[in-house]
Amino acid sequence: MTKNIQYANFPERLLARLVDFSIYHLLILIPFSKIAFINDSAYLLDNILTFTLYILTFAVIVIPFETLMVSKFGGTPGKLLMGLRIQKDNGDRLTFREAFFRITLGHMVSGLFFSLGYLWIFKNEKRKCWHDIIQGTIVVKEVPYGFWIGLLIFFVFFLMNATIFLQEITGLVENSHFYEDLFNSFFTPKRSVPAMTIPGV
Repeated sequence: MTKNIQYANFPERLLARLVDFSIYHLLILIPFSKIAFINDSAYLLDNILTFTLYILTFAVIVIPFETLMVSKFGGTPGKLLMGLRIQKDNGDRLTFREAFFRITLGHMVSGLFFSLGYLWIFKNEKRKCWHDIIQGTIVVKEVPYGFWIGLLIFFVFFLMNATIFLQEITGLVENSHFYEDLFNSFFTPKRSVPAMTIPGV
């Protein structure tokens, strides 16, 4: 007996990606919140350098992390939380190499021509984007009401992001004089003191 496969639609896949981004954004906001309340220039510089290194490291490991998630568990965090799974047309899980090319080159192809490859999902009966067609993959639904679960999860992460963001804005406002003085010290030209002249010399 053939299993009735339900393919994930565009809103479900888009929401899953938004959940991913909300998680990643939260991981960036949390260390940045420490910087907003600093009012010491030396300590601020040290933390900015640390935060910059953190961002660069985070950017480098996102693709390998998602590749590992797709190859081992069948989806990114957002898709897994919503009960969506990426698999081959025959039902097998993607290898690490296949998952890597789907996430990198595959999504680049789908982004061509004003993201026409993503909108191709409305034309394909299996709801495939171009990167799915290239890699021979489908995204299936394994959990009923996954969209509403994802919507709830996204709402929770959105509130967490908004709360931390507002706290950071509060910290920057409270330290506005410090940042204003710091800005002026760097960008305000210093007035030259005229040389004293001694009459008759």
